[in-house]
Amino acid sequence: MTWTRRRLVRTAAGLALGSAFASPLGALAQSAPDAGGGSTFGAAEWMRIPRIGVDSHVSDVGIIDGYYDVPWFDIGHHSDSADPGDLGNSIFNGHVVTINAGEVFRHLDQLQPGDAVYVYTADFRLDWVATDVYTVDQDDNSFLANSEEPRITLYTCTGHFNPVERSYAERFVVQGELVNVGPRNA
Repeated sequence: MTWTRRRLVRTAAGLALGSAFASPLGALAQSAPDAGGGSTFGAAEWMRIPRIGVDSHVSDVGIIDGYYDVPWFDIGHHSDSADPGDLGNSIFNGHVVTINAGEVFRHLDQLQPGDAVYVYTADFRLDWVATDVYTVDQDDNSFLANSEEPRITLYTCTGHFNPVERSYAERFVVQGELVNVGPRNA
């Protein structure tokens, strides 16, 4: 058997997060409501990332003046992306450093493959493991692409800040895969 980096990360993540986790596909099959096409687990309400001390409310955000809005002090969920746990890319953003709008993702660049991310909906806790962390140019939106499996994408600004344009040169991106779904109170 050939061990790829992704398989090693998945194996290490499963061990790090505990052997009690069920297969995410099993959780999807057991928890999915009728095939009416609605969200399986519901909208994100809260996110915790223990490694970097994130414990924050999630707000849905849309596009304003050609850019995704970033909420003050909260984590933003792209309203046109998948709900967490559904098939597709569930995309979240947050400020890195601001004077008056918070810095919920200030330490996002400290996440590493294998780190845990917990997303809470009204009834469920979805456990994710970071699989990829990388930086892209501010004009590279490839990380926003949809996926055929449940995926989580977190991103924030990084790199050099241009005060004239009031923009950072790069985006720091964390992507992860679903490893468990359970009741919210777990």
